[in-house]
Amino acid sequence: MPATWWLANRHLALFMVRELTCVFVAGYAVFLMILLFRFGQGREAFHQFFEGLRSPASILLHLITLAFVGYHSVTSFNAAPVLMIVWRGEEKVAPNLIVGANYALWLIVSVLVLAAALWLPV
Repeated sequence: MPATWWLANRHLALFMVRELTCVFVAGYAVFLMILLFRFGQGREAFHQFFEGLRSPASILLHLITLAFVGYHSVTSFNAAPVLMIVWRGEEKVAPNLIVGANYALWLIVSVLVLAAALWLPV
């Protein structure tokens, strides 16, 4: 079987891209742990680390990661009704309600994080 077998089917190609996005999700989780570690080392260590994040390469990497993590989130939310069947009594909860709840929660958390970032002192 050729190494590009998954490119013959659009759905398989999108699935493989989604699986690739897991690398970026894990990488950003490691980045956040390093960020917290540097924060715990004190103001100067954190400031040095933060200054390094202003480079064009870092900004580009963060934008690429944002795109991949956004794609990963959207595909996860859209797959939730298939992966997680929720029952309410004898009836299944409608799939669009599960997807809508995921997006609503994502929006609420995003607004709260944005509000905290804007109002907390740096």
